[in-house]
Amino acid sequence: MKVIGIDAATWDMIKPHRDELPNFDRLMEECEYQTITVEETPKSAPLWTSIFTGLRQEEHGHMDFVMDDELQKREDIDGTFVWEELDVDSKVLQVPAVIPPINYNKEYEPEGFGVSSDLEELEADRKKLVEKSKEVLEEDPEFFAVVFMQLDRVSHFYWNDKELILEWYKKMDEVLSELLEYYDFDSDEPLIVLSDHGFAEFGEGRVQTLPEETPHGALEGDHHEEAVLITKNVDSSIDQPEDVGKAILSHFENSGEFS
Repeated sequence: MKVIGIDAATWDMIKPHRDELPNFDRLMEECEYQTITVEETPKSAPLWTSIFTGLRQEEHGHMDFVMDDELQKREDIDGTFVWEELDVDSKVLQVPAVIPPINYNKEYEPEGFGVSSDLEELEADRKKLVEKSKEVLEEDPEFFAVVFMQLDRVSHFYWNDKELILEWYKKMDEVLSELLEYYDFDSDEPLIVLSDHGFAEFGEGRVQTLPEETPHGALEGDHHEEAVLITKNVDSSIDQPEDVGKAILSHFENSGEFS
């Protein structure tokens, strides 16, 4: 099973530009796709935790990267991540449930500690993570997950520059091009490509998740509750972020590969 996360990806950018995003277009042609309207808080830390634990936010209680003025660590999260339960070769890169992001069975150190807003640093991290992902995929793990966070950072600070935002969607499309080389669309292997939340102009989402003014500058965009979900060979119904984790566990449980 392969899971590719693209933090903050939104259909509002993908659907109008399918002709410029050939790999998103291919996924939409060959897979099932839908919108997940997030019912709970649309923030990355709790959402990626829900996605990869199968627990709602009220169950795992992990609501932000910093809580009670303390930078959160894996051991602060009340829940078990799916890869900790699977009895298969699992490798995980860059899951932003905490900062720095979680890796499993592989080492990866993001540029800028995983919170950079510098475009050159974000691009360097994107390329570095692609190469690390390909290195891991060459090992053909039974479960692989990676999350690319760069689009979220770019969208916060440059959302009104739609030309720049589209360029970054093209960069994410390039990510898909490289990683999907390791996926056989004619196989029965499950594939999940998703975002944790969508994105919109500041104030358009159901919930304001960040202050408009930050130490790094004013924000032009903010999280939106409508997230992207693309699946192939996934039998379980997915209606909320935590259903992704349940679908992963269900697949391996049905395969007899559940610890």
